[in-house]
Amino acid sequence: MTELAPKLDIEVSEILTKVGQMGRVLVESGKIKPHDLERVIRFQKSRGLRFGEAAISLGLVTQEDVKAALAQQFSYSVAPLSNSQLSPSLTAAFYPQSRRMEALRGLRSELMLRYFDDPAQRVLPIVGVDREAASGELVANLAIVFSQLGANTLLIDGNLRQPSLHRLFALPDGQGLSDVLAGRAAPAPKLCAPLQSLWLLNGGTVAPNPQELLSHRRYRTLMTTLANNFDVVLVHTPPLKENRDAQLIAARAGAALMVAKENVTPLKSLEAASRHLQEVGVSLMGVALSQ
Repeated sequence: MTELAPKLDIEVSEILTKVGQMGRVLVESGKIKPHDLERVIRFQKSRGLRFGEAAISLGLVTQEDVKAALAQQFSYSVAPLSNSQLSPSLTAAFYPQSRRMEALRGLRSELMLRYFDDPAQRVLPIVGVDREAASGELVANLAIVFSQLGANTLLIDGNLRQPSLHRLFALPDGQGLSDVLAGRAAPAPKLCAPLQSLWLLNGGTVAPNPQELLSHRRYRTLMTTLANNFDVVLVHTPPLKENRDAQLIAARAGAALMVAKENVTPLKSLEAASRHLQEVGVSLMGVALSQ
């Protein structure tokens, strides 16, 4: 029995050279057994199909398995639909080719050209005009599409009063940003598995003094350190209308992207929010509309 094992490995290796990268990924991930490879190849040739299509037709894998394998080939981070831990609102993780995500990739391209193209600019706050803007879901999806570029992306929950981003990624809200700024912990971003190249620094312990923490020199030092370790750092803030936290975060970065709710956020509120940010020297990268 031990003499036959090496021979079997060689045979499988030879077959894998015929099926290409798709077959190799499906075998290595355990979705297809090595002894089914020849069967898929025969069916593939007889029907003129791609390897993944043939494997689906034979009932060996699902469309979701093939999508995940394709994403792995192109280093394109997606989450399986069966992953019930991630929030369904993370459309970029489950349906990256949807029309809504195409618009978000357009926003990503604009930011890459107009902001992140400068090596000195790595931190960008995402500021919701009001609570209705639902900026948390937008910034989370935006962070995902940046990570799908292969850029090491850090998402920071800067809402120290009501941190919520950890729930979207099914991560615990232990010590986080507030604890780091209070000198109680070291920064420890968490990988947002099964996504790749995306980390979250959660909000942490609800703080009684968020404005003092965000005004402390530790915040500036922390942002400098994180900017040196990540390609893109997106900071989610509380709604601008509710307190001055968002204004402080945006002022520290010197720039911000605003978020308004389509057909809901009043134009007067948007104009007032723009004015408040510009008064403290913030360059506005534009306004993203959430749906």
